[in-house]
Amino acid sequence: MIRLATTLAVAVLAVAGCAGDAETAAPATSEAPTAAVQASPTEITVPAAPEPSEGQKKAFFTTLASVDPALATNQEKALTVGSQVCEKILASPEDPMQFATFAAEQLAVAAPTAEGFVAAVAEWCSPE
Repeated sequence: MIRLATTLAVAVLAVAGCAGDAETAAPATSEAPTAAVQASPTEITVPAAPEPSEGQKKAFFTTLASVDPALATNQEKALTVGSQVCEKILASPEDPMQFATFAAEQLAVAAPTAEGFVAAVAEWCSPE
């Protein structure tokens, strides 16, 4: 009986020792460390595309109609893709081929038509 009591006492102490001191143990929480939440210094912020004015929209659609009349028929899509192209222009202005490639993919048009689209976007796309 003494042997069983001794074994039980040793087991309890071992478990208590593994649990650590309540004062020094870190509390278990569901919160992430604050370092993971903070933005890193190398994080890039892409500026949002400015909303074109009514006059700019009219000029944009007129230019699109001269590039390819089909581009000007779906004005909502043209403005959506135009805003996306504008964001790319503002984020990386030194890579103009990227803009035309993106526009060609989004609009399902040939490269020359996409280049005309990008040129029309560039008329109203400037940081505010």
